[in-house]
Amino acid sequence: MRIIAGQYRGRRLATIPEGLRPSGDRLRESLFSIVSDAVRDSVWVEPFAGSGAVGIEALSRGARRIIINDRGSESLRLVRKNLQICQVQRGYTIHQMDAFVFMRKLDEPEIDFVFLDPPYRFGRHEKLLRTVEKLAGLKTSTWIILETDKNLKLDFVSENLSVIRTLRVGNSHLVILRPVGREDA
Repeated sequence: MRIIAGQYRGRRLATIPEGLRPSGDRLRESLFSIVSDAVRDSVWVEPFAGSGAVGIEALSRGARRIIINDRGSESLRLVRKNLQICQVQRGYTIHQMDAFVFMRKLDEPEIDFVFLDPPYRFGRHEKLLRTVEKLAGLKTSTWIILETDKNLKLDFVSENLSVIRTLRVGNSHLVILRPVGREDA
């Protein structure tokens, strides 16, 4: 895995340990071609950081800040190692807790992107999206991006979210949603 574009372009990220399923280069390339210019000066929230590749890619492309969380200490060691490989000095905060607890505690006034990449056998997607809907910093312009197994049915998306686009990349689906009926600050 590598950083695809921007300030850290071409940096090879650390080897992924057994059992961790990162967002691959092709998926990240597809994602960032969709969100393109909206990345500059944005705030990203990533409740399931894994390797940190998506957040670091966002920083590389001009995001102002990433807020990374993962409950696994091995994942967070990998995130820190990847930040070090890319020589990222600032623009990030790291938390270690359950994703639901993290989102309930998150006190970010303005969120531009929420990238959700839970384990494919997660099974609590409806609860996950309901929790995201309650984030204080969510705006109608916030991009909510859900990476799922290609076979997951999207029958759990509430009327408070609008599916803007779905894209299949390999064995994954990227589902891009936006909040509806919220007032922007």
